[in-house]
Amino acid sequence: MNITLDSQIKRVLFANGVPVDVGGIEKSIMDIYRGIDRKNLLIDFVVRKPQSGYYHKEIELYNGRIFNIFDRTKHKGNRKWNIYSDIYSFFEFYRILKKRGPYSAVHIVHPNLDGYLIAAAKLAGVPIRIIHSHNTGFDDRKAPNFMRILIRKASLSLGKLLATHIWGCSRAACEHMFGKEIMKDTRAEVVQNPVDIRKFRDNTLERVSAREQFKIPNNKIVILNVARYAPQKNHKFLVDILEEATKIRKDIHLMMIGTGPLEDVVKDYVEEKNVGNFVTMLDKNTSVPLALKASDFFVLPSIYEGFGNTLIEAQAANVPCFASTACQPEPNLGLVDYLPLNKGPKYWAEVILSNIERNDKKKVDEDRLFSYDLSTVSSHMENVYLKGSKYFEG
Repeated sequence: MNITLDSQIKRVLFANGVPVDVGGIEKSIMDIYRGIDRKNLLIDFVVRKPQSGYYHKEIELYNGRIFNIFDRTKHKGNRKWNIYSDIYSFFEFYRILKKRGPYSAVHIVHPNLDGYLIAAAKLAGVPIRIIHSHNTGFDDRKAPNFMRILIRKASLSLGKLLATHIWGCSRAACEHMFGKEIMKDTRAEVVQNPVDIRKFRDNTLERVSAREQFKIPNNKIVILNVARYAPQKNHKFLVDILEEATKIRKDIHLMMIGTGPLEDVVKDYVEEKNVGNFVTMLDKNTSVPLALKASDFFVLPSIYEGFGNTLIEAQAANVPCFASTACQPEPNLGLVDYLPLNKGPKYWAEVILSNIERNDKKKVDEDRLFSYDLSTVSSHMENVYLKGSKYFEG
């Protein structure tokens, strides 16, 4: 519901780049938005496209504002990037900060693309300036040219120089973006992504009824994957695992939840491998807690991964997980087995199926699990945004 605004409410400006749509970063910041005290703090967003994203109505419901940085241009952001786009963005970002502020903090989540905006925040007198790495790789549709590489390095360097807080969702994410020695910098911290733990612990959900909603028989072995259809998430390898598993036994079923540019490619690959009867591709709005309740295993064969929030969600629901060794160690709260991709899909299928009859029940580290809870993370983030403290001092 809308809240009454007063002059004491502080605001954060979150630079997202694309419209605030369904994705890991967007979900995390929206979870934080839901968890903070919106009588003290509101979050605005800067994007580079005029299109409305999945979360835009919710943001506006909270009295958050969404600014398209190219709103005053004819193209509104619907054109290919060039260096002049970044130059324009710098001055327009500064204008937004001065005209729509004051802002207590600026939060940049793509430092190699938008790190230079920290300089605009510094010039505008914003006291808290955060750059945040969320991954250990980058999916370019095509190889960047020399100029683009140079601009990215300059953007990242400027962001590092002028930021007050340097964050990563894991140590590897920090080091990948900011350099191997970054953790020696007193501004650097590994910051948890929020998860609504209690939602995944909901005991009112029942396995049989959950499977009925997905029209999956109770005697099936269900493997779940929740991920954006993008190269990083390695869905073809996942389908290959399923194909190998069906050679061993026929009571296997794979559920996938997501959206993304490769969705049609994955659908075609499922048909090419002739495993359509063993696969359900679910809408991006599908309830993940319900899907986990219906599942026996969670599988994440990513090519690279900054953290892997879905692993926390799965373990909160007590679902055993199998992840590639490219995924980070931090999300392992006791139920994650890491497997190398170079062993191939047959090896993965055999390992996963060998766990069906295992009785050595592993347990989740409850203390670590609840350190990721939405209420805990939101409280820390609110203190950073309002006071400029370090995350673990908040």
